[in-house]
Amino acid sequence: MKKQNKTDRRSFVKTSAKTLAAGMVFSHLPIFSSANVLGQEKIKLGLVGCGGRGTGAIFQALTASKSVQLVAMGDVFQHELDNSLQQVSIKFSDQVAVPKERQFLGLDAFEKVIAECDAVILATPPGFRPQHFEHAIDAGKHVFLEKPLAVDGPGYRNIIETGEKATEKKLNVVVGLQFRYEIAMNELVTKIHSGEIGDVLSADVYYNVGKATVHPRKEGQTELEYQISNWHYFNWLWGGQLAGQAIHQIDVINWIKQAYPIKASGMGGRAMLKGPDHGEIFDHHYVEYEYADGSKLHVQCRQMDNCANRMGFNVQGAKARADERYQLLDNQGNALWRYRDRDDPSSSQIEQDVFIGAILGSKPYVNNVEFGAESSMTTIMGRMAIESGQIIELDKAKASDLSIVPDPMSWDMRMPNAPLEDGNYSIPKPGIRVL
Repeated sequence: MKKQNKTDRRSFVKTSAKTLAAGMVFSHLPIFSSANVLGQEKIKLGLVGCGGRGTGAIFQALTASKSVQLVAMGDVFQHELDNSLQQVSIKFSDQVAVPKERQFLGLDAFEKVIAECDAVILATPPGFRPQHFEHAIDAGKHVFLEKPLAVDGPGYRNIIETGEKATEKKLNVVVGLQFRYEIAMNELVTKIHSGEIGDVLSADVYYNVGKATVHPRKEGQTELEYQISNWHYFNWLWGGQLAGQAIHQIDVINWIKQAYPIKASGMGGRAMLKGPDHGEIFDHHYVEYEYADGSKLHVQCRQMDNCANRMGFNVQGAKARADERYQLLDNQGNALWRYRDRDDPSSSQIEQDVFIGAILGSKPYVNNVEFGAESSMTTIMGRMAIESGQIIELDKAKASDLSIVPDPMSWDMRMPNAPLEDGNYSIPKPGIRVL
């Protein structure tokens, strides 16, 4: 008994110390000072977009509090909705109440889900994000937004306007750029902001991975259905690899810099992707971003199988450098500090704790739209620079009226980016593409 008591006390002290440290690290966010996540009030939660990320976010939201009840789900594909509902029902049987009449399919499913809930997780491909977000905020709902928040200038402006409405209505909005909620990353950024590596001179971001899964075209499938099934291969749905993947590391650098790049130049193309199965995206990208203080961010992305992979970053300061392993190294490569605690909750869980806690509490409020939208615009500006071959300035990117999202949209519509006569898609050509 005495031994057990000692063990419990050690665990309590360690947990309390971690919570205190986390509270200090997250001083810029209403997290551990926020609501009682175990409160009695019920939250009726909806999910729009039942793929892997949406399902994962629901798991984490239901874990955050027993007060959360999943009441409605929507997707454009029956198999996605069925698979997601089955997974969450097994683990959270007492928190899931989604009868057939609250399982919605189709392009308007988001409207029906939003009508049934107090809060909604929006996890469809990002081309739909501005429209879905605006509808949710107009309806008075709290929102969790997966990244990126937009894929073009008009979408960015819509997100900003809707975010301002959310602030006016005191509706909580959390964005799925989860590094902002990671304890280790917060400690690293705090050390950088305190001057431990000196002035930041330059930074590098890496997102080099294999290619995305291809879902073969099915008999009777419309072009819109095919493109949504293969959304990683179409810019209007995904925003390209900068937006869909590298945005996490790009956002970290923007956070470290406490600023956003003011212009971009770059290059890219298709070396491995080819033919009708691989849509219109580039499979490799390089962007040089410049901040107002003249410092540069270099971003390289690749989607090619059987190549060296890396997802990370390097920040070079005048005195030392930092990287994705949560460490500081002097300019000779000697370790100065490294975050070693691996018992932290996942950042994806923390962001849902923040979201649910803010909704349940009387005092805390959270709205991540500003950094979510601005880092999304950083990726949009980069893609515009790569595809045009021009130097793109931030003001021009923000003001661009070039919309790449089809509107209006219907299942049997003639897609603006439909395949050419040979079955291939038109690929952006630098020096020719008009912005």
